[in-house]
This record gives sequence, C-alpha cells and structure tokens, in this order.
Amino acid sequence: MIYLDNNATTQASESVLSAVVKYMSKCFSNASATTAAFTGADVPRRNAASQMAKILNAEEPETFFFTSGATEANNWVFASIASTVRTGTILISSIEHPSVREPAERLARQGFNLQLVPVDSHGVVCLEALGRLLSPDVVLVSIMAANNETGVLQSIGEIGELVRDKAPTALFHTDATQAVGKIAIDLQKEWKEVDLLSFSAHKFNGPKGVGGLYCRPGIDLTPLLVGGGQEQGARSGTTNTPGLAGLAAAVDEIELTAFGEVRQKRDYLEQQLLKLAPILIHSVGVPRLPNTCCFSLPECSGDDLVTELAAQGVIVGSGSACSSGSQEPAQTLLAMGVDYQVALGSIRVSLGPKTSVEELDFFLDRLKENLMSS
Repeated sequence: MIYLDNNATTQASESVLSAVVKYMSKCFSNASATTAAFTGADVPRRNAASQMAKILNAEEPETFFFTSGATEANNWVFASIASTVRTGTILISSIEHPSVREPAERLARQGFNLQLVPVDSHGVVCLEALGRLLSPDVVLVSIMAANNETGVLQSIGEIGELVRDKAPTALFHTDATQAVGKIAIDLQKEWKEVDLLSFSAHKFNGPKGVGGLYCRPGIDLTPLLVGGGQEQGARSGTTNTPGLAGLAAAVDEIELTAFGEVRQKRDYLEQQLLKLAPILIHSVGVPRLPNTCCFSLPECSGDDLVTELAAQGVIVGSGSACSSGSQEPAQTLLAMGVDYQVALGSIRVSLGPKTSVEELDFFLDRLKENLMSS
C-alpha cells in the first residue's frame, strides 16, 4: 500500500510503538496512584509536557493539559466560554474544522453572537474583514493555523496582534492540529498572542487518542470533565500513560528540516499533475503546509476516484478525513468560492517525510489510468 493521506493520520514509528507497549505491559500502573513515583507511571506525562513546551517554546510544561485529542480540546475551549462569560460575540473562520464549527454553532443556539470570518479565493483569512468584526464585545476568536484540506497557513502572528488591538479581552484560540510537527511554532515570538492551542499526537506520528491544549499562564478554563482531579484539576479521567509515552517519543523525533525535502517532492508532484489533464491545484501561490496538495479534476467525482485508487493500493484523501463517506464537497473549497462541481472533484494528497518519488510516480500512473478509462 502507498499511503499519501498523512493529513488524516500518520504512521507511528518503532520508537513510538515501543514506548506505548512499555507502558501497557511492564509499567502499567495508574499514574494517579500514590505509588506512581515508585513505579514510574508518572514519567510519561511529565516527559510529554516537557517535550511539547520545548517544541512550541511555551513558558513552562505546566501550560499543557492533555486530552483525548484536538477534538476534545476544541470542545473544551467553547464549553468553558459558555460557562464563564455566558454572552458575547464569537469569531471563527469560515473554513474551520467541524470540531470548532459545531461547538461554535452550539453556542450560537445558546444566545452567543457567532460571526464567520471570510477567506479569499486561496483560503486565506481576510484580515480586513476580521478587523471590522473585532470589537470589545468579542469574547473568543478561533482561527485554525493550517487547513486540513488545502494546507493553507494562516498568519497567526498578524491575526493575534489584530485581536489584541481591537478586542483586548478576547481569548485567541488556534486549532494547530495540522501545523504541529510540520512548521516552526514559537509561542514566545510570532505566536505570542495565542492564548489557547489545540493539537493531536496522531498527526505527527504519535498514537491516536491523545492530544491536548496549551493554555497561556493566567487563563483559567472551566473543566470539561470532572470527577478525579487529574491534569492539575482541569481534566478528570485516568491518565493515558501509554498514549503520553508515545506522544513524547513522537515529539522527540520531529525534524522540521525534513519537510524541506517533502516540499520539493510536493512541488514535483504538482508539476507532473499539470501534465496529466486540466487539473486545478488549489491555493498555489500562498503559504501552505509543505506536504499538502489539494487539486480538482473537473467533471470527476473525487470520492469515486479515491475509492478506485484505494482498490489499486494508493490511499489519498477526498475532502475532510473526518467527513469521509459524505458526498458533499469540501466545505473549505466552497468557502473559497470554488464551483460546487469543481469542489466535488477534489482530491487531497498529503506526503510524509518518508514518501518517495517512486511512490508519487506510482500514484500518478494509477491516476492517469483512471482518467483515461473514465
């Protein structure tokens, strides 16, 4: 199998698997037990927090709270807003992941004023529109760092400065699920205005079912889960020790420099795609994740083509991975103003550091065969 859907999930390395197995078999004690310091069950969480603080240049490891993943972290942010301020304006971009969009819509039904910040034809948030929507009554701004479908990167630094200038009391949250492990993130410099940041380990070769939320010092979130007092009292539930061990091992292996070569392979892929057919590659010319290519084949069904390719041993994505099975086109492309039928023909290819040119050529050959037979 040739796997080209790394924005959906990634393969755990041998060291990650070893770390997980160790804390499922040999060191399986409960991290909340009074004997944790003797059994070593408290080590994975401490290591995971230290590693995350290092890679994101956070103030301290205590700024990280671990969850089942970014979906829970995103829901936690919105639930906390609902239980603390109770009213006000919430701003999210028109291309947010459902784990941000749906909690925001829930708050709108509860009386909050939800406003969508539009994006341009490339999928970049319109800063002028954001500036007009920002006001002192805004309580939360949530803008994703990198889009899961197109790979487009948002200018989190500029957005943060704009939020702080026009809505100084608002919290600024970013869903950085696709960004962590692929681009440099510095919470003390360019991203210094980010208050809250969500992430999932399985997007950077860690295990599924573990992720977390960065919370800048001085910000108090109402716990989403109570009944145990874990995570410094912020998130109850038995600590996922094996998952955190795997997360720490995955972070330790991140090499951002490797994505320079990944970018070159992505660019090669796009050059070859344009030779095959009248293909539209989305968001070319604006900052994108180095591994992501989203393109459309007019008059084709992206879902059908993805299924055919899978049967031939090539795994790629069609639209959002979390909405697979849906026959609706990617909402990001529609928000960008892409024609409905063109959006239906979209395919996402997302490379990993180990993706080879030979694998890309195999994909291109299979794609060409399918286009010729359709």
